[in-house]
Amino acid sequence: TWEPLNCTALSAEDDKLLGTPMISIVEVFYQPGKLFEKLPERPHSWAVPTIADMLVLVASTAAVTRLVGLETIMRQRLQNSNMSPEQMQRALDRMASPAAAYLGYAGAAVSAFLTVLVIAGALAIFAMMTQGKPKFAVTLSMVSLAMLPYWLITFVMSTLVILASPERTSLDFTNLLATNIGAFLDKANTSKWLYSVASSFDLVSFVGIGMLAYGFSKITRSGLASGWGAVLALWLLVVISRAMVSSLF
Repeated sequence: TWEPLNCTALSAEDDKLLGTPMISIVEVFYQPGKLFEKLPERPHSWAVPTIADMLVLVASTAAVTRLVGLETIMRQRLQNSNMSPEQMQRALDRMASPAAAYLGYAGAAVSAFLTVLVIAGALAIFAMMTQGKPKFAVTLSMVSLAMLPYWLITFVMSTLVILASPERTSLDFTNLLATNIGAFLDKANTSKWLYSVASSFDLVSFVGIGMLAYGFSKITRSGLASGWGAVLALWLLVVISRAMVSSLF
């Protein structure tokens, strides 16, 4: 006998397919709201986007290192240090070894993971004050997904800026993208704390901030204002901390 198609089972299977981690990475670019809303039902979907974050940051580090050279980047960073010429040369010689490049890639991967973990931990504290009270794994999944577009945009823009520059050694690798206020200040004659604060007002970074705020509002079932409030409070704390550290060194 003929049996009708079970549309309910088919819909459930389709939803399961759309919920796979690889599809989620793509969804964050065209339907982030729908994706973030589903995260409380998939609390353990943080692994794949976190690995994607790490790979993008490693690729970005590799691109800058290959196109410019690690020695050039380190020379620029050490110019304003208190190191003697002999000490600086020894440090630059160490950067010329292949091991230094691999350590840089490993550092980028660890940095990406710790960044996601710390942001998720901080936002989890704010999330405890909301109606939704999502689990930490849900917040971690949201942060790992929300940060991916920001890091991908930064990777692409940084690579294009380097490729388009006729004199790559003249680029400021501490502030490569001129999308913040600090890029228009005289770094040599501006106090370090002021330059740090000005550099924090960055258009590209607000892509990441906006995605985090949107994701926070979805997983906590609170309004977008609550999401912006939590993320901006965390951002202000980071800005102040950076300014204080930069004024000391």
